[in-house]
Amino acid sequence: MPNVLDERNVVLTPAYRILTLRDADADAGHDPDNALGQAYATVAASTGTELYLVCAQAELPVAVALRLWDTDPAITAQGDGAGLTAPLEVEFATGLVVLSSPTAEAVDFRLLTGPGTYAAVVEHSGRTLAAQHRPASSELLPERYTINLWRTGDIEDD
Repeated sequence: MPNVLDERNVVLTPAYRILTLRDADADAGHDPDNALGQAYATVAASTGTELYLVCAQAELPVAVALRLWDTDPAITAQGDGAGLTAPLEVEFATGLVVLSSPTAEAVDFRLLTGPGTYAAVVEHSGRTLAAQHRPASSELLPERYTINLWRTGDIEDD
């Protein structure tokens, strides 16, 4: 049975609707295959070294959880308006990852499982409500994301 090894929760405002997750030593913004364009259509996409997550809006803060698993958790969407991305692959060369938004704040996390190749599945909810800029009275942050990561192997040399 899969186990959560670590979970970090942050609140960020997605400048230009974009959040990214990359290794601290990766070149930010190198996107030869237009993964960012793909993320606008599918919520999240990967360049192989950077994960792009496109939020529904750019004006309200969003809740983001980064959840590290010991193995594939076989996640399924939970609740109305919830969704999942297809599994993505991202390399983290040092194991220190940075979650950020262009021209906005950034937070970093050390992956307990170290450097390597990781699979990522992004759970999301509240996108429709956030796009309408109508947060429910009981929910200050309607737009929520959980980036689920699990190590799949070492980084292969080219």
